[in-house]
Amino acid sequence: MLRVLSLSAGILLSTLGPAAAQNATLVADTISFDGANRLVASGAVEVLYGSTRLKASRVVYNQATDKLSIEGPLTLVDGDTIVVADEAEISQDLRDGVLESARVVLAEQLQLAATEVNRVSGRYTQLYKVAVTSCHVCGADDLPLWQLRAKGIVHDQDARQLYFDSVQLRVLDIPVFYLPKLRLPDPTLDRAAGFLVPSLRTNSQLGTGLKLPYFIPIGDDKDLTLTPYFSSSTATIEFRYRQAFASGDLNVRGALTDDDLVSGQRSYLFADGSFDLGRDYTLSFDIEQTSDDTYLIDYGYNAKDRLDSAISLERVRADDAFDATLTYFKSLRSGEQTSTLPPLVGDLRYTKRLNVRGGTLDLSGDIHAHQRFSGTDATVQSGATPFSFAPAGRDVTRLSAAALYQKGWVMDGLSIDFDARIGADIYTSGDDLGEADTLSRATPASSITLRYPLAKNTDQATHILEPVLQISWADTLGDTPRNEDSTRSEFDEGNLLSFSRFSGQDAVETGLRTTVGLNYSRTGKDGWHYALSAGKSFRADTDDDFAATTGLVNRSSDWLLAAQVKFNDALTLTNRAVVQDDLTFQRNDLRLSNQTADWRLASSYYWSQADTDLPNTDFAELTLDGSYRFDRYWSAQGDLRYDFNESTAARAGFGVSYENECIVVGAAVSRRFTSSTNLDPTTDFDLTVSLKGFSTGRSRGTMEKSHRCN
Repeated sequence: MLRVLSLSAGILLSTLGPAAAQNATLVADTISFDGANRLVASGAVEVLYGSTRLKASRVVYNQATDKLSIEGPLTLVDGDTIVVADEAEISQDLRDGVLESARVVLAEQLQLAATEVNRVSGRYTQLYKVAVTSCHVCGADDLPLWQLRAKGIVHDQDARQLYFDSVQLRVLDIPVFYLPKLRLPDPTLDRAAGFLVPSLRTNSQLGTGLKLPYFIPIGDDKDLTLTPYFSSSTATIEFRYRQAFASGDLNVRGALTDDDLVSGQRSYLFADGSFDLGRDYTLSFDIEQTSDDTYLIDYGYNAKDRLDSAISLERVRADDAFDATLTYFKSLRSGEQTSTLPPLVGDLRYTKRLNVRGGTLDLSGDIHAHQRFSGTDATVQSGATPFSFAPAGRDVTRLSAAALYQKGWVMDGLSIDFDARIGADIYTSGDDLGEADTLSRATPASSITLRYPLAKNTDQATHILEPVLQISWADTLGDTPRNEDSTRSEFDEGNLLSFSRFSGQDAVETGLRTTVGLNYSRTGKDGWHYALSAGKSFRADTDDDFAATTGLVNRSSDWLLAAQVKFNDALTLTNRAVVQDDLTFQRNDLRLSNQTADWRLASSYYWSQADTDLPNTDFAELTLDGSYRFDRYWSAQGDLRYDFNESTAARAGFGVSYENECIVVGAAVSRRFTSSTNLDPTTDFDLTVSLKGFSTGRSRGTMEKSHRCN
């Protein structure tokens, strides 16, 4: 029936003029003529012109004036703009006209109520005596939490901008701020020049200050954000520059500061980028620089105590991989010299994979070099252990080559893996009179690993039990270089079945050893998942190069134990431990995470027994990080890091936030308790307030739809 009425309206409009028939479609319950030049439509009237739609109770079209006289309530929909009014007189193409007692809704987020609204050229909407808010207003007597009152507003629909004249900010109808002119982006615009959400920060060292970021789009592919930060103790300008390229992206951030904490200007610069060079090559880089050791922590920019700037070129394909990296390290630690880190490290690696006799053969070569700027000769303390070596100014270049062959078989459920490796290294060193300038060695190794997985399926769960046995052997032929890169090894699931459990290449675990392990897992249809693992190694000879707390110093290693409990995607509990035969713990790492619709918790507890070879390794720490949503408006967040050795918190923070459809308020306080010769404990308080409905603060949208006015 509606289709017949639409066709009839098109025929009637054609009798009034060709323009009307070509440009507009009229749909109504009743259509009649009132004289020769007037068409009257009533009862669920709709006028459609392109993507614009008008709904009203009665419409009169006058051919002489080419105008539509509309009786409301009427609704005009044009893209993301909705206009509701009592009455209107508008052109037949719906592009020009006047609407009385109108309310404009932009992207279902921002509403503008005006005594009169003018439509101009289908692009501009002019509003007079306007009240603007994104808060829900359910009645004539309801006061929004905030509103902007203006003498006039022009909405440029193409530019997606709002231009205010004589604007006043009111909170609960109390005037708090006035501006003669104001420009704001409408809710549909993602990138618009202007101020972003300000924040108020109080710091125990810097005092109370205000951050006011200003966003500057520079085309579709780049932008710049400048953030002045002023307080009684600092004048700082922060910046962030981003640019997207056809083959990559660039991100630069930094700050310039003049404050009362140190003399002279302070600054930092962090930059990173990645670019596709073609032929599967990727170039990546990052730059990390700061003017002094404490600047990043003083201003909360970054908590790193060692900076690394690097440039790398890599290519990874199905049968080969290549990467070259050059890294510069800078220490911010008290008492540690950058010149002896070493600060400059370079690596070049290439690996080629071949299929040989049913197995894989990986041929690899790499060059490693590190240089210290200090010219002091390396020293070894009396009663030397692998951990008493002081590298001082030692410089090293290492050339390595290796071949690794791997093949596997499965026989009656028994899985057999065979690995064989031969490696060769040539070392050259400087500033180390205690070692020859050139050293060379070969490192052959092989292993055979047996697995016999057993599975059982029940109505409730799937159980898998897998015993593992590995026999391996390794040796070194030739010289023994200094151990610089393997003094902090750990015994874990990742290296239980490795040729060598040392973390680097300088030291090699040698001799004949047998490793046994047992894995068990249960995957339940009720969502519960359990996993248990245990492993232990037996060596023919002891290896004194391992630190005592690794659990690998004796011919029989400590037990490596791991357990995990999971429930769906919400709860995960994991524990890893290194335990001696007498059940004495050497190391324990417990982690818990749980997340629901209302709350999230992530926690970890790490404990490590003190090591006589490595001072200051006695360690016990608890971390907590969580959030809780009380209702659809209020939420809280908190974090804690507690050092049990010092019997004090290292860091703690707590924050609350309130968010509804028209405002976001956040308050947070944090305390850093750690101190050193160049750092003092500090406390920070941050407050942010964002008015939603503009592109700087979007409305919650679908979350609030169920709470609209009845």
